[in-house]
Amino acid sequence: MKQITTLFLILLITIPVFAVPDSSPIDWKVSGRLLLDGGAYIHSPKTLHAGAHISDVRLAAKVRIYSFWYTKIDVGFANNKVTLKDAFTEYGKDGNYFRAGYMLGYYSIDQSTSTNDLVFNTASNVAETFYPDRRIGVSYTRSLPSYYLSAGAFCGDGLSFSETTRPGYNFSGRAVWRPLNTSEVLLHIGAGALFKVPDKDTETGLQQIRLKSKGVTYIPSPRPLDLAFDHVKDQIQSNIECLLFRKKWLLQTEFLYTKIHQKDIRPSYSAHGGYILGGFLLKGNKYAYDALDAVPVMPQEPHSILVACRYNYTNLNDFSSHITGGSQHDLSIGINYYFNTYISSRLNYAHLWMDKYSLLGKCGINMMQVRLQVRF
Repeated sequence: MKQITTLFLILLITIPVFAVPDSSPIDWKVSGRLLLDGGAYIHSPKTLHAGAHISDVRLAAKVRIYSFWYTKIDVGFANNKVTLKDAFTEYGKDGNYFRAGYMLGYYSIDQSTSTNDLVFNTASNVAETFYPDRRIGVSYTRSLPSYYLSAGAFCGDGLSFSETTRPGYNFSGRAVWRPLNTSEVLLHIGAGALFKVPDKDTETGLQQIRLKSKGVTYIPSPRPLDLAFDHVKDQIQSNIECLLFRKKWLLQTEFLYTKIHQKDIRPSYSAHGGYILGGFLLKGNKYAYDALDAVPVMPQEPHSILVACRYNYTNLNDFSSHITGGSQHDLSIGINYYFNTYISSRLNYAHLWMDKYSLLGKCGINMMQVRLQVRF
């Protein structure tokens, strides 16, 4: 499997070089990001403590070959680990995009949005908890001003294959309709779906899925929600989503649902959650949007100031199957200052309500966070 993966990545990078060229030049650049976070808890459980953390460090090479071909290799260095984040090649023409490699399978707004472009320090808790991560596969996207369609097929749960791992497979799809798409207003309405059969350990027979999150932070801390399944047959996820930009106003909301079928006589399990986010530009005139991936991006005007509020609900309790993973309600408010395209800062406050089934028990959590973000 390791040799196949290595060969696949070599082909991924070299195939575009042998494509039939047109008159466009080869264009390449190096990009990266640095996220510096600090946070403190107020009137919260004693197991939670203040800290500072480098949440993300990335270096990436991006090459556009003969205008239609694009290759990206992105490597992360956070937590003193070297991890591959993206490694794919894409061919795009006339609104049609074919992509192959190690990448996201686009499924929801918050799960598809880059950390660079999040309004708060993290995506919504429900999106983080249900996040399926990157996988090796192929995808097709059709993106025009009025609509977006994407579908992908993937092998395995990531890149950590071994001699005892039999890779699973999964499929994802997403559709977005943009009935309003002008310089003044954008209305984006969509839905997504994911079907997954997890990897199998051939020695133990385990097929695992884990639903987990750290609340509303990337700073190291105990996880309030963490639920694992070891005998999974398959998983189905779905979502509905809406995004609205109107001049200085922003509204974004999603509802996500997951169903896990277990083997033998073990009961099926379901969980759900959703969030709603609103924002207003105190300074600056408009938001930005990536039509190719159908996700919002950070404001492009220098010195923009954004104030925002988000309510999230994540419920991992399924009383019908007698499985209780806990539930979380959280309310966040924040203010972001975008110095320019490359540097921004965030100040967030969040209050979380955990129920008695969470790993922290029934409690309230108050957290203040700051972030300095540099991208190039």
